[in-house]
Amino acid sequence: METTSKIVTLLATALVLSTLLSCSQQSKDSKVAELPQSATVEELGQMNRDFAKALTAKDALAAANLYDENASLLPPNEPIVTGRTNIQAYWQGAIDAGIIDASVKTIDAKSNGDLAYEIGTFTLRFSGAANDTIVEVGKYTEILKRNEEGKWISTYGMWSSNDPVPTE
Repeated sequence: METTSKIVTLLATALVLSTLLSCSQQSKDSKVAELPQSATVEELGQMNRDFAKALTAKDALAAANLYDENASLLPPNEPIVTGRTNIQAYWQGAIDAGIIDASVKTIDAKSNGDLAYEIGTFTLRFSGAANDTIVEVGKYTEILKRNEEGKWISTYGMWSSNDPVPTE
């Protein structure tokens, strides 16, 4: 009887220790899972590659959906454009102005948690008034955040042409 009691006590102790260790490991695992992974340059550049595709497809809604609801554009020589609806209207204006296509190339991008930046270069081609093609080459900076679905979207975008400011 005494041996049976010792075995039951030993088994009960082992069961309690096993449960405690399992809970402790689950807590460590959930803490690791909560920490966001650093994004790659490829992942961070995807937003702007999708953006260039949207402009080339002449789809202002798809372009605007790559921005946070309260994002802001900081276009050169123009006022700040804030809010996804206004951003859609802005890019629709570029499409209506005769955009032919757009391309981007990421130079650098880094993330820290759910915030990131990307810098790169762009080329835009427009139809000119004289049936010619106007090419604009420049650089951009995007401040990105990871949304609830884990997708990187823009919160602030700023760009400028490489061409010097025209003088009259």
